Amino acid sequence: MRGSIRKRGKTFQYRFHIRDPITNERKELSKGGFEKEKDAERAMILAMAEYEKGTLDLSGKFSFKQLSELWLEEKQGNVRESTMYSYKRALNARIMPEFERLDIKDIKPMHIHNFYQKLKKEGLSKRYISYVGTIIGSVFKKAVTLELIYKNPVENVDKPKMNKNKMKSWTADQAIEFLQVAKVRSVYYLAYFLAFNTGMRIGEVLGLHWSDIDFDAKMIHVQHTLTMVEGDYIIGPVKTESSDRHIPMSDNLIYEFEEHKKFSKNTSEDLVFRTKKGKLVDPYILRYMMKTICTELELPYIRFHDIRRTHTSILIDEGVSPKVVSQRLGHSDVSITLNIYTDVFDERQVDATDKMDQILSRGQLVVKSQKQDDTNH
Repeated sequence: MRGSIRKRGKTFQYRFHIRDPITNERKELSKGGFEKEKDAERAMILAMAEYEKGTLDLSGKFSFKQLSELWLEEKQGNVRESTMYSYKRALNARIMPEFERLDIKDIKPMHIHNFYQKLKKEGLSKRYISYVGTIIGSVFKKAVTLELIYKNPVENVDKPKMNKNKMKSWTADQAIEFLQVAKVRSVYYLAYFLAFNTGMRIGEVLGLHWSDIDFDAKMIHVQHTLTMVEGDYIIGPVKTESSDRHIPMSDNLIYEFEEHKKFSKNTSEDLVFRTKKGKLVDPYILRYMMKTICTELELPYIRFHDIRRTHTSILIDEGVSPKVVSQRLGHSDVSITLNIYTDVFDERQVDATDKMDQILSRGQLVVKSQKQDDTNH
């Protein structure tokens, strides 16, 4: 690598050429303002040495907008369309107005901290602020990987702490009580019955095709899900490889499917659930009716998603293996099931403790009885 020194007015400037690490184009690096030629030469040697070590800043001006566009381009095709839609919404609504035109090298941890505080003052939830912070952190992680910056400014800034909500579930009796009323009140009764029977997610329930159901083999193939893209609901593939699964059907569930297909106006040739006008069913309809019935019956309100936990707790109460439950739910690992449903297992631990205490107590009674006999003799 060769460089040169030249005099410009009353000062000296150095310059040398390198290959841009991003574009691979030939690029000139130069710096002037040195009073002496020796100072310019010394600075050039140091700059060349930094370039060889890979520590010389070659990024120039690179805005947050440019970086986020590069990040989104990489995400495209690697995440679900609904996830891309969520990323774009958060970027456009909250992140871009704050950072769009800033050079990424100028964004420091204090900027991130102040941004979190601003969102907090605007009344946004801790969950949303945390989500926004995760996106910004991922964008800057890409910049570090490309060596555009050397440290992620989000890394050491604390996001709002999330209060972990304890997941709720019903007992088998409460589930039965709800289903009895839902059968009379809701044209989508089968959706609730299906969820309680299989632990399927609401998107999986509303994305179910008749072709996914093998009545002869008594099996449901969960491979479609209802998801939102660019503000509209569409039917797409399930979220992960483990979510693509087969779930056996009971005779009662088969009967309900057959009845629904014969008599319901809220179905179609392709989808098990549609509106009377042939449109996709908005999940809000199921959630609203569920809340209404809960209020009427004075049942503790649970979300539709908590039906999965109810399904799980009932099976665990009946002694079904967590591994089997995990496969039904479409979890990639049984540990996910165990972590999500911690309090169910806490209850089982209490039962185990009581049982062990009863067993050992019987032994203590025998010992005490023998001691009393020895004393009497």
